[in-house]
Amino acid sequence: MSKKRTRGEGNLRKVKSGSWNGQLMDGYENDKRKIVSFTAPTKTEVLQMIREYHEKKKQKDESPPKPTFSEWADRWYVDYRTQVAASTYSGYLFTLKLLKAAFGNKLISDILPMEINSYFNSLLDQGCSHSKINKCRSMLIQIFDAAEQNNFVTRNPARAAKIIRIDLFRNEIEVSKKDSFSETEIDILFRELPNNFIGNSIRLLLITGMRIQELLALCAKDITSDGSIIHINKAVKMVDGKPKLGPPKSKKSRRDIPIPVDYRHLAVYLREHGGKLFLWQSHHIGEPCCIEHFRYHFTKAIKDIPVRKLTPHCCRHTYVTRLQARGVPMETIARLAGHSSISTTDVYLHTSIETLAQAVDTLGTGGNNHDE
Repeated sequence: MSKKRTRGEGNLRKVKSGSWNGQLMDGYENDKRKIVSFTAPTKTEVLQMIREYHEKKKQKDESPPKPTFSEWADRWYVDYRTQVAASTYSGYLFTLKLLKAAFGNKLISDILPMEINSYFNSLLDQGCSHSKINKCRSMLIQIFDAAEQNNFVTRNPARAAKIIRIDLFRNEIEVSKKDSFSETEIDILFRELPNNFIGNSIRLLLITGMRIQELLALCAKDITSDGSIIHINKAVKMVDGKPKLGPPKSKKSRRDIPIPVDYRHLAVYLREHGGKLFLWQSHHIGEPCCIEHFRYHFTKAIKDIPVRKLTPHCCRHTYVTRLQARGVPMETIARLAGHSSISTTDVYLHTSIETLAQAVDTLGTGGNNHDE
């Protein structure tokens, strides 16, 4: 005969087999009472099972609810502010919006690697760049790493998701953001670019290797009166979609760039024709020029010129490559370009086929004749 217990122990009874059975009601499910049963060889063991059940239920009730992806991503983003520069933090917002649109209302714990793979496939079908997809993957990994550390997921599904192969992006391989103009293209650009502010700015980028952010931060006093030196001591950075003046990229980015005699008139032109506060004026008083505004004018300026349609940053790669081709030591190139290390400078090098041909030509002169 069953005996009703107190303190939530439910009903206990000994069954014909000799074991003990306990039952308790745990609320309602689909308008019906939810009965939970426990069976063990002894009454003591059944009571222990019931107590453990109550304890687990209590812990579950006291644990915070699992957040949705959007809720957790927003918390991660706020926490991430202290780990990166303001411009980098602001730039992450665009990627974060993409991810929230894809996974927003799903519980962070319910997202599977298969769903992340499907999302990457959708980006690929939309024609998104390899860089964009990699940024999404990298941010997902960071968001889920933080969720795992806080016990909201047991494992990171983004780390288990596939990596999109670079060979699927043939157009990006053919025209890389890290490409450089050839000597022939440089001659054409110098000859056909307009003799105006944008034209001479592009020419100056090609012979100084300045970053766009450094060019847009220049004021008249940063260029010597004879155009022989440009002082780099600040840079424009985009924060929340607005251009802000800040320090250069690194300590070694603070530098003086000497200008070859034949091109000093370009620096003088910018000094004399630029704005009062910044050489590149903004429509908003007191603000530097927006980086996207310069890119638009760069693209427009070279649109009808018979050269590859590379990005403004390729002027910087061109500068480094030309110096290397002329035998300038890597340490000197790194200092002129404002790189923090020579390994960074090495990434910028684009050895031309002519330079490679000249290198192998040395094998045919002054050596042993193996045909004898």
